[in-house]
Amino acid sequence: MSPKTILRMAKPFKAAIGAHQRIDYLTNGDSNAWHAAQRDSDAAVSLASYLIQHLDNRHDAALFARAVGMPGYINLR
Repeated sequence: MSPKTILRMAKPFKAAIGAHQRIDYLTNGDSNAWHAAQRDSDAAVSLASYLIQHLDNRHDAALFARAVGMPGYINLR
């Protein structure tokens, strides 16, 4: 898999992971948006960690882990 493809694959994960932390929970008053963003973030982390563990090439997995923002998850392989 080319590095360009890996970076393109990581882009939606990067946007979803931690998105709930950018929503001001207390002053916004809409906890439904915060909970939906947290649920999406948790799902993205789960799928990203699965992909990191199951990519065929360790170099590709390390590149994907760094691109997603989860470089420590490469040690789960």
